[in-house]
Amino acid sequence: MGLDQLVRYDLALPGAATAMKMELLDLQAPEALITALAERTGVPEKQLHRMTVAGWVPWLLDSLQPEEIPSSSYETYVRQDSVLLAIWERPQREVMDWRAWLPLVSKGRPDRRVCPACVETRTENTVVLSLIAQLPITLSCPHHGRRLAPAFGLYEFVGWENRKIDERPVLRSITIQDARTEEALTTGKVTLSRRSIHAGVWFRLLRTVIEEISTPMSKLRVRPRRMIESIWRETGHPVRAGIIGAARTFESLPWSQQEMYLEAAATAMQLVEAGEIQAYGTLGHLLTAEPERTVHDVAPLRDLWDEARTTAEECLTLAQRDPIAAGKVLDALTRRIRLEESFQKIRSDLIALDIPEEFLPRTLAIARATRRAT
Repeated sequence: MGLDQLVRYDLALPGAATAMKMELLDLQAPEALITALAERTGVPEKQLHRMTVAGWVPWLLDSLQPEEIPSSSYETYVRQDSVLLAIWERPQREVMDWRAWLPLVSKGRPDRRVCPACVETRTENTVVLSLIAQLPITLSCPHHGRRLAPAFGLYEFVGWENRKIDERPVLRSITIQDARTEEALTTGKVTLSRRSIHAGVWFRLLRTVIEEISTPMSKLRVRPRRMIESIWRETGHPVRAGIIGAARTFESLPWSQQEMYLEAAATAMQLVEAGEIQAYGTLGHLLTAEPERTVHDVAPLRDLWDEARTTAEECLTLAQRDPIAAGKVLDALTRRIRLEESFQKIRSDLIALDIPEEFLPRTLAIARATRRAT
């Protein structure tokens, strides 16, 4: 039984088979199909849902539903922040009915990318595909480090779009970028130079970099134009992947040009992290290391209670041999005393601490008279 027959006649609800499009299952599988798969396989529905693009809303993209406000999805996802360019340096642009990283379908069938090493080591004539490899967000296989190649079939057989598979080595910048995308999809966060960020921030940061390096050179001032030209020069690809004229959305490009943009984005991030170019955008600082800060010698905190105890002991020692000091100690302790009884108790406590009795005034009245006299 082929996949099409399995889905239409075994898993789908009666009447739903004719409306189901096989090429859209990766995008948004019907809830009834996910429920049936969960019952048959024992895999939780939540896990099955995450095997579709719909399961990654709002991390990977904001929504699969049509825009309520024209160009709102593009503005929120791509233009809300910036990375390489300052926000005011980016030219105005409107993109209608846009969804990040989509569509998945071109020329009547899904775009598929497969690792050649995964195909070579497959068993039972099947290939296990990850959702990540079907979206234009990575260039390499996280397990084998090989470049992904456009393919068709994938269920009973695999056929390659091009006879000659690209065997170029995967650059370190691409490996790092793809590893971060893999981390985003598997853990929900990405570890950058300065700190960890949410997966949703990473996908928007990556898509914003791609948008910035696709800006027509005629729309830029001298400094940002030179920076973007240097990024493309570093990749070895023509500026804007050879596109001349008005800006085009990344999602509408063929895979050959999407590859160039992903490589250029990886190069741009590497240059920022190495300090070779400066990122002026609101998210640019996330790609740079935390600056070193000089730590000055800090005086130890004073222990005021310890100082008070030391001072009290010194005063007591002095009062034991100096009548003037003894009188000052008693005066300090009884200055707010109004009752003779309280005065005599404090006087008795000082005598118990070995202050000679003759050093201390005998009554509260004498103490007050002495205080006025001095």
